[in-house]
Amino acid sequence: MLKLKKESLEWALNLAINNGDTDIFPTAFEFDAILHDAQTTALGYKSIIDEISEQNILDWKTRPFRSCLIPKHQYGFRVSTQLDPLDFLVYTALIYELAPDIESRRVHATENIVHSYRFRPTGNSMFDPYYNYSTFRRRSQELANTDRFSHVVVADIADFFPRLYRHRVENALKACTTKTSHVTALDGMLNQWTEHYSYGIPVGPTASRLIAEISLDDVDRLLLSEGMIFVRFSDDYRIFCSSAKEAYEKLAFLANAIFSNHGLTFQQSKTKIVTLEAFKAGYLLSEEAQEFKRLSERFYEILDETDIDHYEVIEWDDLTEAQQDKLKELNLVGIIEEQVKSEEIDIGICKFVLRRLSQLGNDQALDILIDNIDRLYPVFPDVVRYVTSIRLSDVNLKKDIGNRMLELLSDTTVSHLEYHRMWLLNMFTYSTEWNNQGEFVRLFNEATDDFSKRELILALGRSRQDYWFRARKVNLFQQFTDWSRRAFLAAASCLPTDERKHWYHSLESRLDRLEIAVIRWARQNPF
Repeated sequence: MLKLKKESLEWALNLAINNGDTDIFPTAFEFDAILHDAQTTALGYKSIIDEISEQNILDWKTRPFRSCLIPKHQYGFRVSTQLDPLDFLVYTALIYELAPDIESRRVHATENIVHSYRFRPTGNSMFDPYYNYSTFRRRSQELANTDRFSHVVVADIADFFPRLYRHRVENALKACTTKTSHVTALDGMLNQWTEHYSYGIPVGPTASRLIAEISLDDVDRLLLSEGMIFVRFSDDYRIFCSSAKEAYEKLAFLANAIFSNHGLTFQQSKTKIVTLEAFKAGYLLSEEAQEFKRLSERFYEILDETDIDHYEVIEWDDLTEAQQDKLKELNLVGIIEEQVKSEEIDIGICKFVLRRLSQLGNDQALDILIDNIDRLYPVFPDVVRYVTSIRLSDVNLKKDIGNRMLELLSDTTVSHLEYHRMWLLNMFTYSTEWNNQGEFVRLFNEATDDFSKRELILALGRSRQDYWFRARKVNLFQQFTDWSRRAFLAAASCLPTDERKHWYHSLESRLDRLEIAVIRWARQNPF
């Protein structure tokens, strides 16, 4: 028998509320319902958190997740997963309870070798903010500047999370902990999600990163035993060598290690042996003084001077006043104009600039973004966040913006992936200010994917089109998937109070525990 601690489940819920259940999908509204459920236990029933904490997790049956193709960069894609909210809580809490043992097993952080996802939980994060891509880059720079090396192996594992061999994952976890029941429960969840295939962990949930890290620990230790000088961030290795011959030998050794131990291979396009000079020029931001002619180069020069992390999303509030002052000098709209004209956009720059423009409520980039949306599809969620941040008092102008956004569903690059359609429609689920509710029924009838349907159901509820829900509420269980049914239950709170009250009451005996939490939350927070 295995029971999760209530505090672990509460921590997992807090993580979802504060940081989202993934950094890829819109946060599921169900977490608000679960939080509401936990805060209203005085009404005489056990909360979801209480109920899960009393269950034998070894018998846990996973629930339907959803996954879709998302852009990884300008021309690359990956499949990412959003777990059912209850599964997210259990999965995250399981790994949270294993995490101290996982961290103690790994090559110690103070060795300055492995810089990715060091466990140090806070209320908002699972990981130590000190170790990140910036410290990985800094250590690489330190090694490059010692003049001990002539060549560098740069290696990147292909399809790391989807191709992880689960038997190796299980062995790695068992080697680092005595909590064998936790490992068994975790393996059982992975087995159900992958439908008994022997490889793959979910791409998206934060906790998956710790599983990936412990899986590579044996490779890290093997390299150390061979006396290699290297650094690693997630699936990105850099090995420092004294000759081209040594570099080839070490690359071959590493390739054999990851294949023999884990069945993994390297991305050919990202795996190279480069001279030290080429490494400094191409993989480290140059320290040499040079005249920057482009706004984007000046942007990265400032980041380099202030040692801001280039790999993670850069948040304005995390910057010091001096860093903010330097970046305020830049023409942010000009950077966006420059990016859309470039051969390939810099995703990091675009994300930062869009988020900063969103904080400022600056509407000057709107036309540039919408007119060049085919160039910006890798950062489309940030485009949507920017659009929704614009503060305009002109109702007709906001309606026009909403209409222009919906027109993107017709024949643009962002109309082809369900991921993009989901994010675009999400902007209509929280507010009616975009005033295009007349389009939602037509769009729902034309929708072919459940991601779009779920967002449109929420948008229909937010715009209080109660007739649409009245016509469909009788056949609720036949019409919708689990994810869309929960959206329907929440959005149907737009029905008149008495009608809503009796309908919800008639359903309760047929609903699962999460759906009950949704209607209890919706009663108190009607659309």
